[in-house]
Amino acid sequence: MFVVWKRPDGFRGAEPKDFKVVDIGDNARLWLHKKDVEWFPFRISGGWQEQEATQRLNILVNLIGKPNSQWVSRLVYEFNHSMLDDSKKFFQETMDWLQTLSSSLKGDTWEIEIMGHAISDVQKRIKDSKNAFLIKVKTK
Repeated sequence: MFVVWKRPDGFRGAEPKDFKVVDIGDNARLWLHKKDVEWFPFRISGGWQEQEATQRLNILVNLIGKPNSQWVSRLVYEFNHSMLDDSKKFFQETMDWLQTLSSSLKGDTWEIEIMGHAISDVQKRIKDSKNAFLIKVKTK
């Protein structure tokens, strides 16, 4: 399984006005599509669940710069639509999945750096949302 970056140049006929720019890491920026949050900016390839994983990753990446309440809502939504009954296990599996993705980046050096920053930012925001998420779902 690999994570690759879909550069914004000409993506599905998009124009610069269709994107917003978010700061990631210490000195990087990422272009996010304003409407297509499921299929942009990354693609996961090489696995039988690649479409679902791509959508999940992109939805999380597109939350960068959003308030904590939106992160908590997304985690609650994903937990409620998962096969797990234990919210702590769900949280840990999510973090493990993101860690696996961060070691599966493919592209030029600068692309890998940007993708790494984005996934790190997602991990940090999810960690910051952990307590609120666990309270909201109130399981083990």
